[in-house]
Amino acid sequence: MNLLHQAVWLPIALFGWVVLLPSLWLAWRSVRHAANGGELAQHVWLGGAVCVALLWLLTIKVGNGPAFGMLGVGLYALVFGRARALLGLTFAVIVHTACTHGAWINIGLNGLLLALVPSVVATFCQRWIESRLPHHLFVFIFGNGMFSSFVCTAVTGTLLFLVSSAVGSSWTRVDFGQYLGPIFLLAWSEAIVSGMLFSALVIFAPEVVLTYTQDRYLPRARASPR
Repeated sequence: MNLLHQAVWLPIALFGWVVLLPSLWLAWRSVRHAANGGELAQHVWLGGAVCVALLWLLTIKVGNGPAFGMLGVGLYALVFGRARALLGLTFAVIVHTACTHGAWINIGLNGLLLALVPSVVATFCQRWIESRLPHHLFVFIFGNGMFSSFVCTAVTGTLLFLVSSAVGSSWTRVDFGQYLGPIFLLAWSEAIVSGMLFSALVIFAPEVVLTYTQDRYLPRARASPR
Protein backbone atom coordinates (compact mmCIF):
# COMPACT_ATOMS: atom_id res chain seq x y z
CA MET A 1 0.00 0.00 0.00
CA ASN A 2 3.04 2.30 0.09
CA LEU A 3 2.49 3.34 -3.50
CA LEU A 4 -0.57 5.33 -2.44
CA HIS A 5 1.61 7.81 -0.56
CA GLN A 6 5.18 7.81 -1.87
CA ALA A 7 6.28 9.91 -4.81
CA VAL A 8 7.30 8.05 -7.96
CA TRP A 9 9.53 8.87 -10.88
CA LEU A 10 7.74 11.28 -13.23
CA PRO A 11 7.87 9.09 -16.39
CA ILE A 12 6.33 6.20 -14.44
CA ALA A 13 3.60 8.46 -13.09
CA LEU A 14 2.87 9.78 -16.59
CA PHE A 15 2.74 6.22 -17.94
CA GLY A 16 -0.01 5.48 -15.42
CA TRP A 17 -2.02 8.45 -16.67
CA VAL A 18 -1.50 7.51 -20.31
CA VAL A 19 -2.93 4.03 -19.70
CA LEU A 20 -5.66 5.01 -17.22
CA LEU A 21 -7.30 7.95 -18.99
CA PRO A 22 -8.30 6.11 -22.21
CA SER A 23 -9.56 3.21 -20.10
CA LEU A 24 -11.72 5.59 -18.05
CA TRP A 25 -13.12 7.14 -21.22
CA LEU A 26 -14.05 3.73 -22.64
CA ALA A 27 -15.59 2.72 -19.32
CA TRP A 28 -17.63 5.92 -19.21
CA ARG A 29 -18.93 5.30 -22.73
CA SER A 30 -19.87 1.75 -21.78
CA VAL A 31 -21.74 2.85 -18.66
CA ARG A 32 -23.61 5.60 -20.50
CA HIS A 33 -25.14 3.09 -22.93
CA ALA A 34 -25.92 0.42 -20.32
CA ALA A 35 -28.71 0.02 -17.79
CA ASN A 36 -27.89 1.84 -14.56
CA GLY A 37 -29.24 -0.91 -12.28
CA GLY A 38 -31.66 1.37 -10.46
CA GLU A 39 -31.32 4.02 -7.78
CA LEU A 40 -30.30 1.57 -5.02
CA ALA A 41 -27.47 0.17 -7.12
CA GLN A 42 -26.23 3.68 -7.85
CA HIS A 43 -26.15 4.55 -4.15
CA VAL A 44 -24.34 1.32 -3.26
CA TRP A 45 -21.86 1.87 -6.11
CA LEU A 46 -20.93 5.34 -4.87
CA GLY A 47 -21.03 4.42 -1.17
CA GLY A 48 -18.96 1.31 -1.85
CA ALA A 49 -16.25 3.40 -3.49
CA VAL A 50 -16.05 5.62 -0.41
CA CYS A 51 -15.90 2.54 1.86
CA VAL A 52 -13.04 1.10 -0.20
CA ALA A 53 -11.15 4.39 0.07
CA LEU A 54 -11.58 4.33 3.86
CA LEU A 55 -10.62 0.65 4.01
CA TRP A 56 -7.23 1.53 2.57
CA LEU A 57 -6.57 3.58 5.71
CA LEU A 58 -6.47 0.38 7.79
CA THR A 59 -2.95 -0.89 7.25
CA ILE A 60 -0.28 -2.60 9.29
CA LYS A 61 3.46 -2.22 8.77
CA VAL A 62 5.88 -5.11 9.03
CA GLY A 63 8.99 -3.67 10.70
CA ASN A 64 10.69 -1.29 8.30
CA GLY A 65 9.01 -2.97 5.34
CA PRO A 66 5.88 -2.20 3.39
CA ALA A 67 2.42 -1.55 4.79
CA PHE A 68 -0.24 -4.21 4.25
CA GLY A 69 -4.00 -3.99 4.36
CA MET A 70 -7.21 -5.32 2.89
CA LEU A 71 -8.00 -3.95 -0.57
CA GLY A 72 -11.70 -4.58 -1.15
CA VAL A 73 -11.22 -4.19 -4.90
CA GLY A 74 -12.14 -7.77 -5.75
CA LEU A 75 -15.59 -7.65 -4.19
CA TYR A 76 -16.29 -4.21 -5.64
CA ALA A 77 -15.36 -5.31 -9.16
CA LEU A 78 -17.34 -8.54 -8.87
CA VAL A 79 -20.48 -6.70 -7.81
CA PHE A 80 -20.48 -3.85 -10.34
CA GLY A 81 -18.65 -5.23 -13.37
CA ARG A 82 -15.59 -4.00 -15.22
CA ALA A 83 -16.66 -0.55 -16.43
CA ARG A 84 -18.42 0.64 -13.27
CA ALA A 85 -15.73 -0.88 -11.06
CA LEU A 86 -13.03 0.99 -12.96
CA LEU A 87 -14.84 4.31 -12.53
CA GLY A 88 -15.74 3.67 -8.89
CA LEU A 89 -12.31 2.45 -7.82
CA THR A 90 -10.65 5.39 -9.56
CA PHE A 91 -12.94 7.64 -7.54
CA ALA A 92 -11.84 5.71 -4.42
CA VAL A 93 -8.20 6.42 -5.28
CA ILE A 94 -9.01 10.14 -5.57
CA VAL A 95 -10.90 10.17 -2.26
CA HIS A 96 -8.10 8.31 -0.48
CA THR A 97 -5.48 10.65 -1.92
CA ALA A 98 -7.45 13.67 -0.68
CA CYS A 99 -7.98 12.18 2.80
CA THR A 100 -4.33 11.25 3.29
CA HIS A 101 -2.71 14.21 1.51
CA GLY A 102 -1.14 11.77 -0.92
CA ALA A 103 0.79 12.50 -4.09
CA TRP A 104 -1.73 13.58 -6.73
CA ILE A 105 0.70 12.77 -9.54
CA ASN A 106 0.42 9.12 -8.44
CA ILE A 107 -3.31 8.87 -9.19
CA GLY A 108 -2.64 7.59 -12.70
CA LEU A 109 -0.38 4.77 -11.50
CA ASN A 110 -2.50 4.02 -8.44
CA GLY A 111 -5.62 3.97 -10.59
CA LEU A 112 -3.91 1.59 -12.98
CA LEU A 113 -3.02 -0.85 -10.18
CA LEU A 114 -6.02 -0.43 -7.86
CA ALA A 115 -8.79 0.16 -10.41
CA LEU A 116 -7.92 -1.09 -13.89
CA VAL A 117 -6.08 -4.28 -12.90
CA PRO A 118 -8.71 -5.62 -10.46
CA SER A 119 -11.54 -4.72 -12.83
CA VAL A 120 -9.94 -6.64 -15.69
CA VAL A 121 -8.88 -9.61 -13.55
CA ALA A 122 -12.30 -9.94 -11.89
CA THR A 123 -14.08 -9.78 -15.25
CA PHE A 124 -11.75 -12.39 -16.72
CA CYS A 125 -12.38 -14.74 -13.77
CA GLN A 126 -16.13 -14.24 -13.99
CA ARG A 127 -16.21 -15.00 -17.70
CA TRP A 128 -13.96 -18.03 -17.26
CA ILE A 129 -16.27 -19.45 -14.59
CA GLU A 130 -19.33 -18.66 -16.69
CA SER A 131 -17.90 -20.44 -19.73
CA ARG A 132 -16.46 -23.50 -17.95
CA LEU A 133 -18.85 -24.25 -15.07
CA PRO A 134 -22.61 -24.86 -14.85
CA HIS A 135 -24.89 -21.86 -14.56
CA HIS A 136 -25.87 -22.62 -10.98
CA LEU A 137 -26.45 -20.11 -8.18
CA PHE A 138 -24.05 -21.97 -5.87
CA VAL A 139 -21.33 -21.83 -8.52
CA PHE A 140 -21.95 -18.13 -9.15
CA ILE A 141 -21.77 -17.19 -5.47
CA PHE A 142 -18.81 -19.28 -4.33
CA GLY A 143 -16.95 -19.31 -7.62
CA ASN A 144 -17.01 -15.54 -7.91
CA GLY A 145 -17.31 -14.51 -4.28
CA MET A 146 -14.33 -16.60 -3.16
CA PHE A 147 -12.24 -17.87 -6.09
CA SER A 148 -12.44 -14.74 -8.26
CA SER A 149 -12.01 -12.50 -5.23
CA PHE A 150 -8.90 -14.40 -4.13
CA VAL A 151 -7.29 -14.28 -7.57
CA CYS A 152 -8.15 -10.60 -8.02
CA THR A 153 -6.84 -9.59 -4.59
CA ALA A 154 -3.68 -11.70 -4.88
CA VAL A 155 -2.80 -10.34 -8.33
CA THR A 156 -3.53 -6.74 -7.34
CA GLY A 157 -1.63 -6.99 -4.05
CA THR A 158 1.38 -8.62 -5.68
CA LEU A 159 1.59 -6.03 -8.46
CA LEU A 160 1.15 -3.21 -5.97
CA PHE A 161 3.97 -4.61 -3.85
CA LEU A 162 6.31 -5.19 -6.79
CA VAL A 163 5.75 -1.75 -8.32
CA SER A 164 6.14 -0.11 -4.90
CA SER A 165 9.44 -1.89 -4.40
CA ALA A 166 10.64 -0.93 -7.87
CA VAL A 167 10.20 2.83 -7.44
CA GLY A 168 12.88 3.12 -4.77
CA SER A 169 11.52 2.10 -1.37
CA SER A 170 13.93 1.57 1.50
CA TRP A 171 13.09 -2.12 1.64
CA THR A 172 13.79 -3.01 -2.00
CA ARG A 173 16.82 -5.12 -1.10
CA VAL A 174 14.93 -7.25 1.41
CA ASP A 175 13.93 -10.79 0.47
CA PHE A 176 10.64 -10.46 -1.43
CA GLY A 177 9.46 -13.84 -0.20
CA GLN A 178 9.24 -12.46 3.32
CA TYR A 179 6.54 -10.04 2.23
CA LEU A 180 4.79 -11.96 -0.54
CA GLY A 181 3.51 -14.49 2.02
CA PRO A 182 1.33 -11.97 3.91
CA ILE A 183 -0.14 -10.79 0.62
CA PHE A 184 -1.55 -14.24 -0.15
CA LEU A 185 -2.68 -14.76 3.45
CA LEU A 186 -4.57 -11.46 3.33
CA ALA A 187 -5.98 -12.38 -0.08
CA TRP A 188 -7.35 -15.64 1.31
CA SER A 189 -8.90 -13.98 4.37
CA GLU A 190 -10.35 -11.24 2.18
CA ALA A 191 -11.79 -13.87 -0.16
CA ILE A 192 -13.66 -15.45 2.75
CA VAL A 193 -15.11 -12.10 3.85
CA SER A 194 -15.92 -11.17 0.25
CA GLY A 195 -17.62 -14.51 -0.30
CA MET A 196 -19.92 -13.92 2.68
CA LEU A 197 -20.77 -10.37 1.63
CA PHE A 198 -21.22 -11.38 -2.00
CA SER A 199 -23.61 -14.21 -1.11
CA ALA A 200 -25.62 -11.89 1.16
CA LEU A 201 -25.96 -9.33 -1.62
CA VAL A 202 -27.01 -11.93 -4.20
CA ILE A 203 -29.64 -13.38 -1.86
CA PHE A 204 -31.04 -10.27 -0.17
CA ALA A 205 -30.33 -7.50 -2.73
CA PRO A 206 -29.78 -9.11 -6.14
CA GLU A 207 -30.62 -5.86 -7.91
CA VAL A 208 -27.40 -4.39 -6.52
CA VAL A 209 -25.18 -7.12 -8.03
CA LEU A 210 -25.02 -5.87 -11.59
CA THR A 211 -23.09 -8.94 -12.78
CA TYR A 212 -25.90 -11.26 -11.66
CA THR A 213 -28.58 -12.38 -14.10
CA GLN A 214 -31.42 -14.05 -12.28
CA ASP A 215 -32.91 -15.68 -15.38
CA ARG A 216 -29.58 -17.39 -16.04
CA TYR A 217 -28.82 -18.70 -12.56
CA LEU A 218 -32.37 -19.08 -11.21
CA PRO A 219 -34.54 -20.06 -14.19
CA ARG A 220 -38.23 -20.05 -13.62
CA ALA A 221 -39.83 -23.41 -13.08
CA ARG A 222 -41.67 -24.69 -16.12
CA ALA A 223 -45.39 -24.96 -15.78
CA SER A 224 -46.47 -28.58 -15.40
CA PRO A 225 -48.71 -29.86 -18.23
CA ARG A 226 -52.33 -30.31 -17.31
